[in-house]
Amino acid sequence: MAGVKITTFLGTAPKISPELLPNTAAQIATNCKLYSGDLIPYPQPVVVANTGRTGAIKTLYALRNPSNPSDLKWLSWLTDVDIVTSIETDAEEQRFYYTGDGVPKVSTYALATASAPYPAGYYDLGLPLPPDSATLTTTAATFTQKTSSSVARDASNIVTLITSAAHGLRTGNSVTVSGFSFRSGTYNQAGTTTITVTITGHGLSNGATVSLDFTSGTANDGSFVISNVTLNTFDVVATSSATTSGDVRMDIRGFNATNVECTVVNATTFTYFSPGPATATFSISDGKIDLGGLTQARSYVFTWYTPWEEESVASKPSDNLYIKEGITVTVGNLPTAAPSGNNFIRGVRLYRTLASVSGTEYFLLKTLWFPTALANVQRTSNVSRVQLAFPHNFAIGDRFKISGCSVASFNITGGIVTDIVDDNTFEYAQVAADVASTAATGTLYHDVSQNPPTTTARYWGDGTYDFTDDFDSTLLLDILGSDEYDPPPDDLKGLTAIQNQVLCGFVGNKLYFSEIGRPHAWPTGYAQTIEHQIVGVAPLGGSALVMTDGYPYVVQGSDPASLSVSRVDVLYPCLNSRSIVAMNYGVVYSTHDGLAVASTGGTQLITRLLYNNDTWQTELNPSTVVAEYYGDAYFASHSAGSFVFERDERIGGYFVDTPYIFTASWYDTVTGKLYYASGTAGDVYEWDNLSQPPVVQEWKSKVIVTQNMINLGAARVIADYAAETATWDSVSTQWQNTTASWSSVDPVTFKLWVDKQLIFTTTVADKDTFRLPTGYRSDTFEVGVESNIRVRAVHLAETALGLREV
Repeated sequence: MAGVKITTFLGTAPKISPELLPNTAAQIATNCKLYSGDLIPYPQPVVVANTGRTGAIKTLYALRNPSNPSDLKWLSWLTDVDIVTSIETDAEEQRFYYTGDGVPKVSTYALATASAPYPAGYYDLGLPLPPDSATLTTTAATFTQKTSSSVARDASNIVTLITSAAHGLRTGNSVTVSGFSFRSGTYNQAGTTTITVTITGHGLSNGATVSLDFTSGTANDGSFVISNVTLNTFDVVATSSATTSGDVRMDIRGFNATNVECTVVNATTFTYFSPGPATATFSISDGKIDLGGLTQARSYVFTWYTPWEEESVASKPSDNLYIKEGITVTVGNLPTAAPSGNNFIRGVRLYRTLASVSGTEYFLLKTLWFPTALANVQRTSNVSRVQLAFPHNFAIGDRFKISGCSVASFNITGGIVTDIVDDNTFEYAQVAADVASTAATGTLYHDVSQNPPTTTARYWGDGTYDFTDDFDSTLLLDILGSDEYDPPPDDLKGLTAIQNQVLCGFVGNKLYFSEIGRPHAWPTGYAQTIEHQIVGVAPLGGSALVMTDGYPYVVQGSDPASLSVSRVDVLYPCLNSRSIVAMNYGVVYSTHDGLAVASTGGTQLITRLLYNNDTWQTELNPSTVVAEYYGDAYFASHSAGSFVFERDERIGGYFVDTPYIFTASWYDTVTGKLYYASGTAGDVYEWDNLSQPPVVQEWKSKVIVTQNMINLGAARVIADYAAETATWDSVSTQWQNTTASWSSVDPVTFKLWVDKQLIFTTTVADKDTFRLPTGYRSDTFEVGVESNIRVRAVHLAETALGLREV
């Protein structure tokens, strides 16, 4: 008989009879790394941290210290929590969202790591609805008709009108000007065609065309081009010579205008367009100025607003005011602080209606940030730096006021932001003595004027929280878009990021979806109900896989308002949400008959060649599987142990068992390291740390059946017995090309079974041939090795001479 050479070791396939296993498959494979074809023992798991939390941890997650990325801050929960990181976050903020710990929440590095155990702080993910009691009050000012004191018109038909008192208009108002009729004077025609007209301070220029009405004498009315202009007189040419004189009036009704847009020059002067002759300024009190346009219904609403640009559903509208555009309105009963609860609300957004032919929409007037407390101040070379207790929400050029500062030199009115340091810190110019960084009290107020800093400042909350709406409505562009921004259900579970910046979660058999790019907004109209109770959701190739206690479902589409949900007709229920892992080839999860995989090509049982229902249910409780991605393998723990499953297209894959049970895990995508929690002391272990000593691995072959009855008499185990200078942890890449050993002098334990009875055990310390027992003949053999060093091959033969043929 030729010898037997066992190389290219494989894992277990419990479904297959031991006699029918592939040649190098195993009945037992424990603590073995197999991806090289050799048997390589895993290193001893090592404790690297403690969460400070007592009990069986079910969720583990790490944040990185922004100032030291290798310093991991461990978040942990005793419940099954699903975590999604924000696409908008940065290394400093590290914003993340999660469900499974009460109501849905959002947190950041600073909030979560404020105190141990982590997470310490958070905000509720959804924004509360404004209460019914928060209905705004509105008071409309009375617009009093104004009277002109003088008027003029330039060559471009722009009229400049000065009123006898402050007009109360603002640029963009629609105005109606009336009352201008005629200017009175006298005329004289002395036997020629020339008529000399006298009107005191007429303001006209040569070449102007005027309409004259001769109220006495014989001159004929008409439209004339004037000449020989002096301060109070001008000439016109009649159609015939005559001698006459009398009274005349000049038509100035062209100064009247209906519903024209005005431009404010100052408190008593405004301009508007009205065709007519260019006219220098002249005094006249006949003009009457009113607001133009129609009387329309106007109401106001507000929304809660956060520094993360999260916005709530709007409040109840205020009572309608029936007024013309341009009337100044004072809005009262605005919130003066964030509502009760754990939220990040730092202001409100105020909206008003603008009637249009397309309907009535609410347009943004202003974002009103609450006054904010100071935390720290410093000044260097006339550059003042202020840190606030909450985000400042400034852009460069914004105007503000600081008052009541405990370091008085930082008080300022009309301050202008010159630089943004971070979310809570900004700088401005201020000529004063240097001040070292120091804690400070005081209050900052935001300017809420329409066009700062070109308009007069209004510091909201500085004395009053009422808002004066005298804004130019033509500059209002942003429409209220948060009407359907409902908060997520309080009992939402399974938070997952799917396609197009949409978050998904579920309650029972109902799927919920967030607005695109708005993690806080979950319109109830987007919800979808399916037949089965949902267990978990995972992204899948531009779609989302919904795993249930029955059939899986696929959600397709990019707009949550029009997503389609379809059933996958394979009955592979998901038995545990924590078994769901997104692998490179699809989404893998535990079901009754093994591990199912869903990919864009369909859903199938990925372990069908290795396990069946009997073996799967016998060897483990599939409802207890907790799994993680690691090194392109599916690493899972269950109630009785753990296993590593690696897919192999040729043989379906292979399993390796390990005794290390864990209750939660986290894969670090930055370093490629896997961490897990085990026990109840809060310890965090690192898996497969190559600097740690190797554990003992065990591998037992298939049942080897020979054609003839023989006596195996000699064997050899090829392994890394000799210590090498290089160690595995220093060979981080291309390890399969190196001969580095585990630096271990421990021997290999060799075992031989004949007719399924263990007949021989020995330790082997080198690759030399050793004898096997004699005195029997059989055709049924099994061989096993146990070691904490790398095993490359096992050779068997009837004689030592036969080993040469191996």
